[in-house]
Amino acid sequence: MEPAVRELTDLVVGLLDGMTGPRLPAEPVFAVLCPRLEASAAALQCTDWRTGATALTSTGLDAGQRRLLVEATHRARWAHPLLAAAAAGDLTPATAERAAGGRQRWHRSPARGVLQDVCGWDQVAGVALRGGPHEVCGFAFGRPGRDFTDADLDLLAAVQPVLRALDRHVRLLAGWQDPTGRARDSARATGLTGRETAVLLCLADGLTAGAAAHRLGCSARTVTTHAGRLYGKLGVHDRLTAVLEAQRRGILSRPAG
Repeated sequence: MEPAVRELTDLVVGLLDGMTGPRLPAEPVFAVLCPRLEASAAALQCTDWRTGATALTSTGLDAGQRRLLVEATHRARWAHPLLAAAAAGDLTPATAERAAGGRQRWHRSPARGVLQDVCGWDQVAGVALRGGPHEVCGFAFGRPGRDFTDADLDLLAAVQPVLRALDRHVRLLAGWQDPTGRARDSARATGLTGRETAVLLCLADGLTAGAAAHRLGCSARTVTTHAGRLYGKLGVHDRLTAVLEAQRRGILSRPAG
């Protein structure tokens, strides 16, 4: 399975490098993982655990099915074993059947009934991006009949660190102060990739390569590589000059005063 995992990891990292906006690219992840998992549908779901408010991006589901799933999550999110596990802080990739405590308990679960009635499938495998008492976010893959296998869960466990790093990267860009969009336009005009822009934001915050690596979910060596590339595109040779040049070009805001 190692070559397949490497292929998937390279794909997701490539998607991350090509991003310029604060949106996690769920569709390419669906396109790669659904065939490998033999999933007939998949969703990226983010739920405010306190209010039940849910954002859902999916493949294999129509607008009506998405609406019904969002409504069901709002009403009874705690009844879904995968969502409940993530809310409790357990981010281990799992199937709903296993998280529920076995086949019989899952078959009696109201969550399974909703999935079967609304979607026509009753087996789910999930890989969480983040969890806890405030927000639960992750990918879910569904299919009818047989439960997902250990090999399927091994695959999700292998790609989970990359998907979580991608999520951190997106949230970092979402916090970028760019109300007019000019900063992103300037970054694109300079030729900066999404990953290089994320590294630049870390440099502007004064983070070391190690601290930036922790924030972005990669190695310090990767941060150094991206920093070298963005230095070249900005025509500079060090961190301070890079930040100043990015401010001059409008990629980063200038400090007040």
